[in-house]
Amino acid sequence: MRLLPLLALAPLALARTASEWAAEAQRSRDGVIHLPTAAAYDELVGALDRDFGVTVVLTALPEAYKCAPCRTFDPVYRAVADSWRRKAPRGVRDDHVFAELDFSEAGEIFQRLGLTSAPVVYFHSKDGKTQTYDLNRSGLGLGSLHTWVKSTTPVHFDLYKPFNPIPLIITLAAVAFTGYIGYAAWDIILPIVTSRALWGIGTIILCLVFTSGYMWNKIKNAPYVQVAQDGRVSWIAGGYSNQLGLESQVVGALYGALALCVVVLTVVIPAQSSPVKQRLGVFLWTGMLIVLASMLFRLFRLKNGGYPFHLL
Repeated sequence: MRLLPLLALAPLALARTASEWAAEAQRSRDGVIHLPTAAAYDELVGALDRDFGVTVVLTALPEAYKCAPCRTFDPVYRAVADSWRRKAPRGVRDDHVFAELDFSEAGEIFQRLGLTSAPVVYFHSKDGKTQTYDLNRSGLGLGSLHTWVKSTTPVHFDLYKPFNPIPLIITLAAVAFTGYIGYAAWDIILPIVTSRALWGIGTIILCLVFTSGYMWNKIKNAPYVQVAQDGRVSWIAGGYSNQLGLESQVVGALYGALALCVVVLTVVIPAQSSPVKQRLGVFLWTGMLIVLASMLFRLFRLKNGGYPFHLL
């Protein structure tokens, strides 16, 4: 009768070695050893001379159990196990294995451990200690599980990300399509990209945008307008250290109108063949230039009462 306990321990004493378990993990599709019975679980986890770590997930994947978290977590767990198989150095790869046990095949293990829900992830170190992954706190995400697992493995390892050719194919197709359109429409595109007028207009627009305070508004996240305590809406911020969105737009519009007046006076008016048209154009656009400059100076005086300049 005293031999019975020894006979019960015999299967554990004859358990497979780390290299044999690692070889089985390598033969699996994603580095996870499937444990089909409770005896296989005991052989892996409860081996007396086990000199390697084991991460095992206890799950319930069949549709009959309606375990949505199990099906959600399964590819996450397999991705981490596959990353260990691919990324871990060969010298330490046998020192840690991943396994899975399903409730449908070994429900007695769930009963023995007192489990009432799934999935559950355990880490069994080679010195017999057990750690449990806190799914309630860490969730079912890949990053959280990878962080926890690599804290239990002999060395840290990166996640394996399989090459996805779709973005590369789409990029190459887009480049090829763009190149074909550019080649087919080159006679139309060339005059546009070499147009001095187009580049001049674009340059002026950029100058007006950035000199009117657009970048300051973006950096400081300035409001568009201000509403005073009495309900009045103000679009001019007092002082030189503050600015509103509408204020910068008005300043930009005045700058643009002033620039237009200068261009007309220096380019368009001299090109007129009639002296009368030239004279009227000079009077008209000069008067407009003075009025717009006066409006700009007036805006500056509204912003800061100490501004000394004015025209009208």
